[in-house]
Amino acid sequence: MRPRFARAVGLSGVAGLCLAAALAAPVAANSQLRFTIDDTSVLTHSCGVVETTRIYGRGTASFDVDGTWVGTAIHLTYTGIFTDPATGRTITQVDHQNVTEADGVITMRGQGAFIRLGGEGVLLHDVGRLVFDPSDGSTVSATPKVLTFDDPDAAAKVEAAVCSMFD
Repeated sequence: MRPRFARAVGLSGVAGLCLAAALAAPVAANSQLRFTIDDTSVLTHSCGVVETTRIYGRGTASFDVDGTWVGTAIHLTYTGIFTDPATGRTITQVDHQNVTEADGVITMRGQGAFIRLGGEGVLLHDVGRLVFDPSDGSTVSATPKVLTFDDPDAAAKVEAAVCSMFD
């Protein structure tokens, strides 16, 4: 999800998964469908650092009186293990996020990515509230410390933070 950081791809996938799960199962009127997400993503960064992220989520898809999908809410936990292949050294980071999809937008609240190293301080702080259009990733609204999908510098900020973890 970017893995955790490539949220645009991941959350579009999560949104699609939610909707697919919701539409695939027959539902009763005024009901909720509970589901879990458990996936692993591996990303090799430009500096060679390998990020292996377990993405675990618990969600609920809600339906109105005629069984029409109304929205989905998911609590996600990202457990990322960053490995420097040159030394074998690893750093583990755990982040949490709440994601809702309704009314044609996805809203993400919480911590998208927070990379902090002892003695170094904060390397990346992607936290707050982001509302975006899942069809194209365009930002509807965002709080000041959020990395948006349509920020052309977001990927470079993430790469710089991840690659500096093992300097």
